[in-house]
Amino acid sequence: MEDLIILGSGPAGMTAAIYAHRYNLNAILIGDIPGGMMTYPETINNFPSYPEINGIDLIENFKKHLASFGIKPIETEVSRIIKHEDHFQVFTKNEKQFEGKNILISLGTSKRKLNIPGEDKFTGRGVHYCATCDAVFYANKKVAVVGGSDSATMAAELLAEKSEHVYLIVRGTEVKGSQERVARLQEKNNVTIILENEIAEINGEKFIDKIILKNEFNGLKELILNGIFVEIGGVPNVVLFKDLGIETNPSGFIIVDENQKTNIDHIYAAGDISNTHPGFKQIITACSEGAIAVYNIYQNIKKS
Repeated sequence: MEDLIILGSGPAGMTAAIYAHRYNLNAILIGDIPGGMMTYPETINNFPSYPEINGIDLIENFKKHLASFGIKPIETEVSRIIKHEDHFQVFTKNEKQFEGKNILISLGTSKRKLNIPGEDKFTGRGVHYCATCDAVFYANKKVAVVGGSDSATMAAELLAEKSEHVYLIVRGTEVKGSQERVARLQEKNNVTIILENEIAEINGEKFIDKIILKNEFNGLKELILNGIFVEIGGVPNVVLFKDLGIETNPSGFIIVDENQKTNIDHIYAAGDISNTHPGFKQIITACSEGAIAVYNIYQNIKKS
């Protein structure tokens, strides 16, 4: 019987595992993708002590920290959770079973889709959700990035290094990402920022060849493109928890209190999946929430 089962091995989950070790809790960390959303950024510039670091390199540093304490993440997906009167059963897709007194949900989010005609048809054939993974295929080609957040501006800046032209398509009236990065994009001759517009449809044969805009841009309703990178935020991974009665907000994020506790006793949530810091989902905030959750779990175990 574990004191704590941590679900998700992104920054919140890995930090939680480190703090659980420091508090001498019996804890396990289960997650299918070590690092979570940290696998996507080409460079990270705002994590303390690293003026600049690659996302994969930062993950490796997290993993080394875990390994220094003898913590080995269980790399698999969770398939089911059953709540009993005084504990939980967690089942994984590789048919293993674990039991624990407390659960910390730190499964983060999945990439949000545009849900427009042509998106599913051309996924992997022009439609992408990771510029770090797929920018290499668009050297000297025309691409669009959809979104106005930090992830969108980072993707646009990365693509602009090799692509012929990058269109940053923003639904709102301004780009909300890092203003320093926005200024750099505005100075580039091969970047065009399109505000107050959206993609209505994606067209092509075997691969993308153009998109249809909802509104005109410079008198045009169509843009000839080779690829689209969708960076419009994430959808919380909460499907597993619907049957447990965990409360979520209208956007689907798990509601927690100041201790990262949900409405269900002994279930906590941290990181991007929680309703904290809306519009400001950062690695550092995920880490802090993982630490806060474990501290409060430890305090409750001491009282019992």
